[in-house]
Amino acid sequence: MSVDVVWHDVALGAHAALAAHLGPGTTVTGRLCARCGSADHGRPWASYDGRAVPVSLARSGPHLVTAVSTEGAVGVDVESVAEVAARWPAGLVLAPGEVAVDGLEQARVWARKEAVLKAYGVGLDRPMTSLHLAAESWADVAAPAGYVAALAVLRPQPAAPAAPPGRATRRRGR
Repeated sequence: MSVDVVWHDVALGAHAALAAHLGPGTTVTGRLCARCGSADHGRPWASYDGRAVPVSLARSGPHLVTAVSTEGAVGVDVESVAEVAARWPAGLVLAPGEVAVDGLEQARVWARKEAVLKAYGVGLDRPMTSLHLAAESWADVAAPAGYVAALAVLRPQPAAPAAPPGRATRRRGR
């Protein structure tokens, strides 16, 4: 598995959904806010059989979606098209040059941006307007009727190659 997305009924709850997603074994989950250190809110975390596992989750209406990655930090989001269209705050979402002309596009932009921000570990602490979707990596995820979902994974980048070996010179000060 590199990235796996599973839909659950929201009544299942976050811990049970992540435990079901990860399968048999010992699962420990929680939340941690990077800003204030609270365990009552913030980015979800999980360990499975003692190993840290990158996870994300989102809820909207009766739906709960979980994402588990073996490739790097992950973010997932789900949004109701009708709810986003009814309260669309373009000035709080769109970066300069971005457009969303109808409710479906608006919900997609919101879900994509929130998924990317979750993958970065900042969630909505970072203004959506500071994020240009064209510069990010994300994917739309199949969602129940009336909803949209998106996924973002931050894959570790390989280290830059070392400079080729060269001749060292010694300089003497004057």
